[in-house]
This record gives sequence, structure tokens and C-alpha cells, in this order.
Amino acid sequence: MLLLATLVPLLIVVGVLVAATLDGGDGGSPRAAPRPLSRGYAPAGTERIDIGRGAQGAAVFRRRARAWDGPVVVFLHGWAAGSPRAYGAWIGHLARNGATVIYPTYQVAPFVDTVSPLANVLAAIASVVEEVPALRRRLVVVGHSAGGALAADYAASARAAGLPSAAAVLSVYPGRSLHGIPLRIPTVSARNIPADTRVLALAGDDDGVVGTSVAREIVRTATRAHATLRILRDDAVDDHGAPQRSDAAARQAFWRLLDRLIAAIG
Repeated sequence: MLLLATLVPLLIVVGVLVAATLDGGDGGSPRAAPRPLSRGYAPAGTERIDIGRGAQGAAVFRRRARAWDGPVVVFLHGWAAGSPRAYGAWIGHLARNGATVIYPTYQVAPFVDTVSPLANVLAAIASVVEEVPALRRRLVVVGHSAGGALAADYAASARAAGLPSAAAVLSVYPGRSLHGIPLRIPTVSARNIPADTRVLALAGDDDGVVGTSVAREIVRTATRAHATLRILRDDAVDDHGAPQRSDAAARQAFWRLLDRLIAAIG
């Protein structure tokens, strides 16, 4: 009975998240690798290339017919939000401004595996830079919710894994668990984030989903990196779902911060 009582709310949460983010299944099903161009969702003005398979795959977005130059951004989604449609406006903004956006899937249904997401992210990035060697250079990592925690974890793990290091990290409302759900993404020590990495962690004052503790922990433990914590108190953007919106307040609070980090690395 205890197991049933634990699983029922978990399945309800997963069901809600899946219903809110599916767009025909891209991001969940295994795909052949490499696929020159994908017919899956892509923001207006961009093209999508799928590389890798399943939880270890990634969708790569760039402005149509653009060369593999410009900044490289790894975009790590929230838990069960594997479809890039959930962040489509933001991804489209980045790609149309010249960035190549790598969107790792990192998980598949039923979204209860908390051990493999980081390994899956690392495998996906490895596949992408093997397929497109021009992308093997320092990058910017942005993540929301679970992806916000994994963004810091990637920065702490990339060099040891032989992958491109993170010049900057934007960790937006990071979380490793949901209140009342007995699942937690393991912590990788932010002390391993290199000294030449800029880390900016955002927490929402009204975030009732993950709170502010993980953002605070990232900044407190990233003792080698240049790390900053910002608590957003604007009612228009301080809730957990704000980073998935594309209104003027969200663009000001999240998009412009990332644009500045990208510009700062040249």
C-alpha cells in the first residue's frame, strides 16, 4: 500500500507533464543516427537535425542554411519536457540570432530514471560533436528546472568526459526533485566547475515547485567558478513555469540574460 500511495501521485505528475509537452512524440522515440534533416518540430526560420538515439539523442537547431559557426548553446529542458516545442520561442530566438542550439532528449517515458540523465546528456553531446566536429568548442549551457541542475552538472563534468567545456552556465529555477515525489537527480559537486566558467543561477521567489535551495547550493559550492545567484521577485516571472513563456517579461528576465552571456564569450 505504501508503494501504491507513492506511485499514484508520481504517475499523475508525469501524466500532466507529458500531456503538456508532447507534440507528436519527437524527443521520445529512438531515431536513426545521423538524420540529415528532421521533419519534427522546429521553430519558424530554423532547421532541425536529429543526432543519436532515444534518451541519448539530441535535436540540433540552427538558422536555415547557416554554416556551423557562431556560438553553441546546449539547452537542457525541464523534467519530462523532452519536446522542444515547450521552449520553441526561446530556441527560435537563439537560432535566428546565429547560435547553434543542441537540445538533448536525456530521458524517455515513464520519466522515473533519475540516475541516467547526466550520462545521457554527455552521450548526446559526444554524438553531436562527433557528427559535426565544427561544434567542438567552448559553449554556453542553459537549463530550466531539472535541466537547470543538469546544466551545472555538465559544466562540472565536461572536461573529465573529454567534451567541450562550458564558458557560461545559466541555471534557471534549477531543481533535483519535486515536492512530495521520492525521486531525486544525484548531485555533482559544483566545486568541479572550472575557474574560467561564469555561472548564473536564477531562483523564483514564488517557485512552489522546486524552491530556491538548489540554485543556492550551486552558487555556494561553485567555489572555483565566478558564480552569482539572483532571486527574481517580479510576480510576472517568479513562478516555475515562467521560463517556458515568451511574453515581454519572460524575454526580459531570461532571454536577455542568456543573450548577454553568449555575447560575453565572443
